[in-house]
Amino acid sequence: MTPTEFGHAVRHAREERGLHQADLAERLGVTRMTVSRLERGGAVSMETAIRALSECGYEVLVIPKFSRVSIEGR
Repeated sequence: MTPTEFGHAVRHAREERGLHQADLAERLGVTRMTVSRLERGGAVSMETAIRALSECGYEVLVIPKFSRVSIEGR
């Protein structure tokens, strides 16, 4: 996943939850501009990026490239 794709995923997750950028920024303890930069694929800390998705009700799972994965029970 590229930074831009990750940013789009964060934007989609935020909008699904009905949050504005300012709402998410407040929950994360960052500025609205930081959230905007994240959503555009710009540089933010790994902690901020992962916490942003967590605040929107998502978990991040890291899987080695080219691995075969199956998800059961979902």
